[in-house]
Amino acid sequence: MQNMDERFAGRGLKPTPPIQATSRVAASASDVWIAINEPGNLVNVHPFCDSNPVEHWPGPAGRDHVYYYSGVHYQRDVLEWIDGSGYDLIVGPPSGKIAVANWRINPSTSSTCDFGIEVTSYVRSDGDPLKLEAYNTNVIQTIGAYLDSVVRGVAHFAETGSPVNKNQFGAHQVYSPDPGQH
Repeated sequence: MQNMDERFAGRGLKPTPPIQATSRVAASASDVWIAINEPGNLVNVHPFCDSNPVEHWPGPAGRDHVYYYSGVHYQRDVLEWIDGSGYDLIVGPPSGKIAVANWRINPSTSSTCDFGIEVTSYVRSDGDPLKLEAYNTNVIQTIGAYLDSVVRGVAHFAETGSPVNKNQFGAHQVYSPDPGQH
């Protein structure tokens, strides 16, 4: 992660504390791996993802795109691929990545596992410290809810074989707002 911190520091960004969400999944680690390894897998597991076009997936040098229901577009580039266990991604708008995400599967029994995602966001390092603290707090709150929904979506798909529905675990103000909210 030190190399990533240096890479982002060159753009005037510093890391927030990592944010993690984990879920116990009533499916084998290999079933969860199949769910997150498939090209275009986000349409099955991600309740805020409208489409997930793939340039190259799965494996090292993988790249895909996430188009959210809100219209936000992120690109995911694989930093490290660990067959059967997970992957590390650098994520953000194609013009400038803003986070590192680690997707991991940890077997617990032959028929259950823990699945988790940990994200380190990178935010501006200059500016008013009080405004940055408020911004960082907002990032932590919104990313936590986001990760919880995605982790629950992976568990849902691995356990049932059914894709998640839009906003299945609640809307998200940035990536898939509820049309009734302002």
